[in-house]
Amino acid sequence: AEEAVPAPADEAAPQEPSEEVAGPQCDGKMVDQAPKEWCGKANTASCVSQFEASYMEEHNEQLAAGLAAIRKPGCFPHGTLVATMGYFRTGSTLLYNVARVWAVLATGGTSMVSGFGCRDPVLMGIGVEGASTATCSVVCKDHEMKQGIPEHAHVILMSRRDPWESVCSRKLQGLWCRLRQDGRSKQASITEKTAYQKKCFKDPEIQAAEAQNQCKDLMMMQAKIYDARRKQGKDVAYDVLLSDYDTSPQRQIQEIGKAMGICREAYMDPALVKFVVAMGTKLVNDPGADQGITQMHGVHSDAERQKACSKLAEQMRGDAACAEWMAANASASANALLRELAAAPPPTVKGKNGGKKR
Repeated sequence: AEEAVPAPADEAAPQEPSEEVAGPQCDGKMVDQAPKEWCGKANTASCVSQFEASYMEEHNEQLAAGLAAIRKPGCFPHGTLVATMGYFRTGSTLLYNVARVWAVLATGGTSMVSGFGCRDPVLMGIGVEGASTATCSVVCKDHEMKQGIPEHAHVILMSRRDPWESVCSRKLQGLWCRLRQDGRSKQASITEKTAYQKKCFKDPEIQAAEAQNQCKDLMMMQAKIYDARRKQGKDVAYDVLLSDYDTSPQRQIQEIGKAMGICREAYMDPALVKFVVAMGTKLVNDPGADQGITQMHGVHSDAERQKACSKLAEQMRGDAACAEWMAANASASANALLRELAAAPPPTVKGKNGGKKR
């Protein structure tokens, strides 16, 4: 028997699956407006990795009940676009793959497309009644709101991480001490950029400013995503903290499935949850496998972070807004830049007769 999985919080008011759109059976290859490199398109048979296919074949008996549940009419909201988002280096790729595998379990991996760079579902015909692609499903990953996503994405999921770890990862990637070009009428020369970088690496005060600026860059990325969605009268369905995958992986996978609109019978199924956990473990241990499907990249070790970033947290806390955000594990509720965006008046545009209107 499968090990019991704890239920997600607030079960008193579980999210109901979205109403499904009517239409013909979808084939991912029909979604002409999806990027050609996405899985499910012509160059890839499906959105199922080799590991996932092998796992499902090997554990077909254990998965049978859960698969029957998630593929039952009304359990999974076909014809939806799930956008998985997050500022840089938050585990957004893991979030993307958890959502992708939930969709794979529901669709078999063929009546869906998935990949990096979200596109307006309306333009792709996703969930659009009468369109040939109405019942196709999409899981996409992005770091910023693209046109049509704030208002038309059916579900938006977010990821976040201890800001120190995210900023440190940027440093380890070499995205550090780069001369900022904001407000310049003429771009800096290579000589000027190189001189600045050398000085930055040697000057503790410039290093501290760099750490704080990088922190606020990530804060603004998060703020813009939340603000754009909320200004459409909608919100982020679930925001997962990366470290929670370590402390409560089953709970996080359930919460993501629930936020996608999957029925309780499926997202609570122990065998399905165990499979998604196994996928995540494989992803971290073997990031190079099936990258065309998983979009996975290498990860940094704790030893690497400690060696390169031992002073970073203290430097970041020198900025009050960054310190508040850090103390709250990057919660959107503690993002001062999001509060500023939310309080700002709507942009002024010119009316038909040249007058101004909000």
